[in-house]
Amino acid sequence: MKITVSENLLALAKKLKKYAPLYIVGGYVRNSLMGITPSDVDLASKLTPERIAEILAGSKFEVKEISKKLGTITIRCGKEVWEHTTFRRDNYDSTGKHVPKNVDFVEDVREDAKRRDFTINAIYYNILKDELVDVYSGVYDLQKRILRCVETPSFVFNADGLRILRLVRFACELNFKIDRATLNMARKMSYRLNDIVGSRKFTELTHILNSPNKYVVSNKNADMRGLNYLNFLHAWPFLYVHSTLVKYKLTKSAEGETKFYALLIDIINSVNPDCIEFYLKYLLGQDGFMLPKASIENITKIICGYYDALNKMNNKKYFFKYFNYFPKISELLKIKSKFLYNKYYFFDYYIKKHKIPVHIKDLKIKGEDLKKIKNLPAKKYSIVLSDLLDKVFDGLANDKETLLKEVEDGIRNNLY
Repeated sequence: MKITVSENLLALAKKLKKYAPLYIVGGYVRNSLMGITPSDVDLASKLTPERIAEILAGSKFEVKEISKKLGTITIRCGKEVWEHTTFRRDNYDSTGKHVPKNVDFVEDVREDAKRRDFTINAIYYNILKDELVDVYSGVYDLQKRILRCVETPSFVFNADGLRILRLVRFACELNFKIDRATLNMARKMSYRLNDIVGSRKFTELTHILNSPNKYVVSNKNADMRGLNYLNFLHAWPFLYVHSTLVKYKLTKSAEGETKFYALLIDIINSVNPDCIEFYLKYLLGQDGFMLPKASIENITKIICGYYDALNKMNNKKYFFKYFNYFPKISELLKIKSKFLYNKYYFFDYYIKKHKIPVHIKDLKIKGEDLKKIKNLPAKKYSIVLSDLLDKVFDGLANDKETLLKEVEDGIRNNLY
C-alpha cells in the first residue's frame, strides 16, 4: 500500500537521498495502513541534526533544534512542520523515567526500532522506495488488531513506565485487543508509573477519557474499557488515588466533558477522604496531576457544588457560592438525582429570568457610594454589601436610592 506524502516531504526525501534514506515512522504509518486519516508526520534517518542542518542550509527547508541530546529537530517548509529524530539506542537508568539517561546514535533502522513501544508503532516507511521496514511484524498485528511490545514487555515497560498508560490509550482509541503477556506484565509493573511526572499521566488519562471520539474505528464505550483496564492493572495508587479499585457509578452515565468530573466524584467516593476540597488539591495539584491553580479552583468548585447539592444546601447560600458553576454541576446532578436537578435548575432559571443578583458586583451600589455615608467605617463595607446582596435576593429593590436608604436605616438601628 502506498502511503500518501506531500510534495514538500517528497522533495525533502530527495534532498537527503544522497546521504541517507528518509523514513516516516509511528502513528502516521500505522493510521495510513488502517485507513485512518493520519496527522502528524514523524521522520527518522541515520542523519544527525547537525548533518541535516548542513545539507539543508540555504534551501527552502528550515531546521530548528528541539533536543540535541535526543537528536530531535523540526523541519519546516511553508506551513508544513515535521519532527525528525536520528536513529538511536536509548539507555535508561533503573528509575523507569520517560526520558532516557543518554542515547547512542546508530545507523541501522532495525536498531532504532528496538527503542519503540509497540509493534504497530514500529513500522517504518521508506518514502522514496515506497516500501515498509517492519522488523517486529507490526503489519500482522495491525491486521489482527492486537497490541504487543516490540521486545519483551518487561524490557519495554522497565525503560519507560508511561508506556503502560499508552498501552491502555492505544487499545481504547484503536479498539485493539492487548496481547496477554503484554497486559499481564503491565499489571505486574504498574508501579513504574510512580516514576512519571503527574502532568504526563494526566495527559494520558485525558486521552483515555476522550478515546471514543478519537478515530472512526473507536468504540463508543472505549473510555469505560480503558478505565476498567486501570482497575485491572492496579494503576490507581500510582495515579495519586488511595485505592486499587474505583467504582465507576457516575462515570459510566456521563458524556463529554462531564465524564471527567464524574470520574473525580467516583474517585472521591471510592477513597472517601476526610475533606473533599483538600483531597482535590492534592490529587490535582503539584503532588498529583500538576494542573494550573486556576483549573484546580474551578474543578473544586464544581465538585463541591455537586456534593453541597446532595446535602441540600439552602438555595440562597448555594447560588451565592455556585451560580457561575451550575451549568456543569447540573449535568452531574442530572445523572445522580433528577429530583435535585429539577429543584436547583428551577432556582437557576428563576434567578436568570428575573435577573436577581447573586454577586456583590451586580448590586447597584459600590464601595465608592458607601464612602458618602457618615458613621460607616471602611472596614464594614464588605459586611454591608453582603447584607444588601442577601436582602436583594429576598426581594429588596436593587436600585441605588433604595440600597443607600437601607444602609442608613441599618446605621440608625445600630446594625452596622
